[in-house]
Amino acid sequence: MARVVVEVMPKPEILDPQGKAVTGALARLGFAGMSVRQGKRFELEVEGELTDELLADVRRAAETLLANTVIETFSVRVETEPESPTKDGDAESADQGEASEGEASEQAKPTATEQGKPTKGDPGEQAELASQAG
Repeated sequence: MARVVVEVMPKPEILDPQGKAVTGALARLGFAGMSVRQGKRFELEVEGELTDELLADVRRAAETLLANTVIETFSVRVETEPESPTKDGDAESADQGEASEGEASEQAKPTATEQGKPTKGDPGEQAELASQAG
C-alpha cells in the first residue's frame, strides 16, 4: 500500500485565527520570533499500484472534499517508507520538492517524495493525543 499525503493550508490572504492564537501562546511561553499558520494534513493509504490515474483521483478528492479551494490551497505528494531510523527513532526527512495544487488546476502529477517518520507508541494513544491537541 502506498501513502499519499494531502496538506491543506489557508491561502496567504486569508486570516488564520488559530495560527494567530498559537503564535501568541508561543510568545507568552518565551518562543519569540515564530509565526504560525495552521493547516491540515491528510494521509491516504491507497490500494494497488500508485499510477498517474490514482494520483489524479487523489487530487480530485482533495479539491472536492479535503480542501475548500476558495480559501485554502493544497499539495499532494507521495510518502515513502523510512530507509533507516536514527538513534532516537526518527528518520531523517529528505524533501525533494512537491507539486502544489492551488486552485482547480490540472497541473502535472506530484514529482516529490518525502521519507516518512516511524510512529512512536500505540496508535490508540496517538489518536487520543491528537484529539486532545486539536
